[in-house]
Amino acid sequence: MSAQPNIQIVRRFYESIFSKDDPIDLRDFIASDYIDHNSAATIRGVAAMRIHLEGLRSTFADFSLKVEDVIAQGDKAVTRVAGQGVHAGEWMGIRPTGAVIRVRGINIDRLLDGRIVEHWGEADTIGMLNQMGVDPFAGRLER
Repeated sequence: MSAQPNIQIVRRFYESIFSKDDPIDLRDFIASDYIDHNSAATIRGVAAMRIHLEGLRSTFADFSLKVEDVIAQGDKAVTRVAGQGVHAGEWMGIRPTGAVIRVRGINIDRLLDGRIVEHWGEADTIGMLNQMGVDPFAGRLER
């Protein structure tokens, strides 16, 4: 089975859903039993993705995301992404700076029947904190 359909689905998902204020129907991409393994919440499905998007958009105005690479094999697709937005809302207790924050990340999504059913992701949080003027290691490193 070709991985091409999964490549097209995740590319369209990340570039359209994460880059628009009025997203297209999430149900076109997210399965009803979707699990975000990065979330501590037990919320699943489209509701889990909506909460994630609301948090992102309330923190970073004009957020946009570009897919730089997609690799797929079997039922999984890996994307390397670059995003940016204006730090306009509080994030992790950090008051808005008004700075344009750039972030890179890598996502692994498992797809079934043309929809994402599981997600794992990593983002350069330390780089984001540095751009916000925060040293995440200040006073924490022992010599």
